[in-house]
Amino acid sequence: MDQPPAACEIDRLPADLLVHVISLTSPADAFRATAVSRAFHAAADSDTVWSRLLPRDLPRFAKRELPRTPPSTKKGLFRRLSDEPVLLPRKFVRMQVDKATGAKCFTLSASSLQISHFAGELVPVGSDFHCNRRGKRFLQAARLGYMNGLEIRAKVQRNMLSRNTTYVARLVFKLAPSFYGYDFPFQKASFGVAGSESTREICLQGYVVDDDVDEPPRKYILPSCYPNRHATPPGEHVVFPRTKTDGWKEVELGEFHNEEGDDGEISISVIQPGHVSCGLIVWGIELRSSTKQQRPARL
Repeated sequence: MDQPPAACEIDRLPADLLVHVISLTSPADAFRATAVSRAFHAAADSDTVWSRLLPRDLPRFAKRELPRTPPSTKKGLFRRLSDEPVLLPRKFVRMQVDKATGAKCFTLSASSLQISHFAGELVPVGSDFHCNRRGKRFLQAARLGYMNGLEIRAKVQRNMLSRNTTYVARLVFKLAPSFYGYDFPFQKASFGVAGSESTREICLQGYVVDDDVDEPPRKYILPSCYPNRHATPPGEHVVFPRTKTDGWKEVELGEFHNEEGDDGEISISVIQPGHVSCGLIVWGIELRSSTKQQRPARL
């Protein structure tokens, strides 16, 4: 008579040991662990695991952002915060949890930025520009008119960010049909703690075409609309925007590693001094946790 198969050896491990081991991994690993066995599934769904994987020091959220009856489990709360952004109290900033790493990621709306020569002209996105950003939030963008110099600045409290995490700052924008002056001179971008920011040159008017996703982009294109005859060929160090599937462009402004337990203020800026320009439409700035797959678009 056939004997029943022996239980999987890994299922013999104590439940509290499985919980401890899984809690030392990442959220992505914890989600995958549910497929290993019934014992792993039970351990990976436990509140003990997800209490450790949820970001520390979650900020206060705006009213009605979470349902009156919040998710009954820590895993449910994690899913809610990673599936869709949540507005913070002043409603100009939103937060979302990175599903792979558990890091807090933020989006700063145009209304939360300090933009030079901006008189408050907000334009709807999704109607005039046939676009809507994920989460149905920030449905207005700042449209900039003729300016003699561009300055976009933002500040974030360092203790808002996840600790021991590298962040990438990206400007999300479009160019209006009648844009001018963002090809040259190139814009200066910075991101980091005052006095020790990482800096780079960016070109909002140019863009790149990827011939092969596994290779660096090799083509630099300036739109034909209102070409600047005095533009100079860009160097290898200049960073260019990419066009996203939703129609907006994003350009990487820099990286910053947030150490353990540090306080203070983080500054983000895009500056183009003393040059006439117009037609920039700013949706906001995104702060995302960095991954190896996300690399700046370079020539």
